Amino acid sequence: MNLLDRIGSAAVLIDRRGHVVEFNTLARQLIRVDDIDASQAGGKPFTGRTIQNVLTEMYGTVALEHPTQDRRLAFQALDVAAADDTYRLMLLIDLTLRPQACAPALEKIFSLTAAEGRLAAALSNGISLASIARERKVSMATLRKQLASVFAKTGTSRQPELVALLARFCRASLIPDFAT
Repeated sequence: MNLLDRIGSAAVLIDRRGHVVEFNTLARQLIRVDDIDASQAGGKPFTGRTIQNVLTEMYGTVALEHPTQDRRLAFQALDVAAADDTYRLMLLIDLTLRPQACAPALEKIFSLTAAEGRLAAALSNGISLASIARERKVSMATLRKQLASVFAKTGTSRQPELVALLARFCRASLIPDFAT
């Protein structure tokens, strides 16, 4: 397994001259780099403007030379220093995907009950309390009591604050197995 594959996000390593050095598996899948012949003129996956933005900015949007799908991509860039050169690591973010919160992970991290973990995960995925109550056939009073407990255990006091906190844990399913 490639070191970049252990990052858990789609990642592309770019040298300081703007040449793509390496893609991890998630990046290859996301931008379908295997469908592009980089030896041909114009066969590079990213536009020159994207590469320039990655080299000069820490955040931005990604434009592909040959988009295969209607996908909105953004990036976060990180500097990586190696003995022989300086690189920029571009983490790709697919803005069309909505990562799913993992209720068992939230239960463990915040000491939530199973019901509280399911509630927190559902809220982080944009589901309203009323929809959750209907789906689970429980009263709004029950959900409000569980929500108050979730707030206490997570150190939050409002739903937007809770959702922002939980968004940090929503990508767990993308992280590869480190035992391999």
